[in-house]
Amino acid sequence: MQFKLRSMFLVALIALVALVGCEVGRDMMDMMPSTDTGMTDAMEMVSSTDTGVEDMMDMMSSTDTDMEDMKAVPVKLVWLVNYPVGRKADYLAWIAAVAPTLLAPEEVNRIASYDNARGENPHRLVEFEFDSYVDAATYLSRPGVAAVFEALPDHSSEVSTHVFAQRSADYSKDENPSRTVKLVYLVDYPLGGKDAYLEYIASVAPSLQAPEEVKRIASYDNLHGASPNRFVEFEFESVEEAHTYLEREEIHAVSIELPNRSSRVSQLLFEQRPDYVSE
Repeated sequence: MQFKLRSMFLVALIALVALVGCEVGRDMMDMMPSTDTGMTDAMEMVSSTDTGVEDMMDMMSSTDTDMEDMKAVPVKLVWLVNYPVGRKADYLAWIAAVAPTLLAPEEVNRIASYDNARGENPHRLVEFEFDSYVDAATYLSRPGVAAVFEALPDHSSEVSTHVFAQRSADYSKDENPSRTVKLVYLVDYPLGGKDAYLEYIASVAPSLQAPEEVKRIASYDNLHGASPNRFVEFEFESVEEAHTYLEREEIHAVSIELPNRSSRVSQLLFEQRPDYVSE
């Protein structure tokens, strides 16, 4: 099984790099897979690599944004991880050992890790931020980085990896980024109802942005069109601020309505960890 999973990951990685290289040459309510389905389902959340490179490339080309746009759109690569049972310290020791390798390449602007403030699944969120899709693919093509990504399943009980392209039209509140507490929504658009969902978000965005507790809001679409379709993050200075924000009447009303506007949604609250230091 481990060999199959590694093979699936490498196929996905090769397809990602090959697509970018070709182009440059010419120019949520539980979004983590359940423990019953195991690591195979976790990797299927990344891509349907069992069908091979051709299907992987077809899925990547089905995004709303074409490759030229991808060269200019900020990209976030996300790990959602469960610590091994009783072995969180072992996982963190491994991360400390590989963090310099992950931080070294110039393509990555920032890496940050977070623990689930509620002790729920997924236990851990890790974000890799890039200026563009091309930078993300270049980063993943580095042998040292690829080796860490390949080894990740050996050091966790469950993991899924996702690549998101930042949306620019949904929210404008973007003060100093990278606060220590992050409220994350993982959302699947309704079947055939993405436009209606985005219209709803446009109507409630002013209410979501107004409270003083929230310092930044940003939204992202899944670059592969896979689940979760959408990643939205709300940044705060503290867990207390996040709770105060969620208790506001207008915010609570949106939280209640959101499941009616999507096919699946998950709300996660994370606190930043000191695992990575990036300039």
